[in-house]
Amino acid sequence: MGIKIGNNNTIKNSNIAETINNNSPQKSNSKKTLYEKHPVICSFLISLGAGIVLLFHFWDNIISWIEGWF
Repeated sequence: MGIKIGNNNTIKNSNIAETINNNSPQKSNSKKTLYEKHPVICSFLISLGAGIVLLFHFWDNIISWIEGWF
């Protein structure tokens, strides 16, 4: 499509023309990943998983071992 000025001239290598023609590098046809679509939900699920892991009993042994160093 492009922008036509005068005798059917088109503007090339400009932000306006690239946006109109959908040739902008910002608008790529690549699909977004789940994390790019829903970063808050993914962050919540990762935090929930980390919290569950930290509830396990074996951490007491690790904490005692670390305290033994100091």
